[in-house]
Amino acid sequence: MFEKERTVFGFPTERFYRQLRVCTVLSVMLLLSACATTDNNDRSLEELVSYMSNRVGGTYSGKMFVPPVKAMDGVSMQLEGRDVVFYKYDTKLLKQRRKLESIEKSGVLYINGVEFSAVVNGSFVMIAHDTNLKKKELLQAFKNF
Repeated sequence: MFEKERTVFGFPTERFYRQLRVCTVLSVMLLLSACATTDNNDRSLEELVSYMSNRVGGTYSGKMFVPPVKAMDGVSMQLEGRDVVFYKYDTKLLKQRRKLESIEKSGVLYINGVEFSAVVNGSFVMIAHDTNLKKKELLQAFKNF
């Protein structure tokens, strides 16, 4: 006479699988969004230079003057006879986070009106890498930091 409705864990089968699909999609989206952002704000420029030196070579050159780029700190390292420059921004500060987002969106950092190709990784910006002989290695190591 009446067919008993099929259930899984007390839910009607169709409803259970629909909720399972929604939960799966949301979980995957959350996982992908977490992987897409880099939160390295707690790391220092010294750590970055040491990491880059171990991965691609080069030596610390010195501190950079940071007011023109509105960064917290800046350093350069010598690699293949050329300087590669790194700046650190504090993403907890709204102005610096906005500056960093602008650099990331445009791929450019302006210093006193001069345009430099820039790459962003979390709180860090790398410039003067595009003319280096080890450009590919620099980019790969910087992105993995």
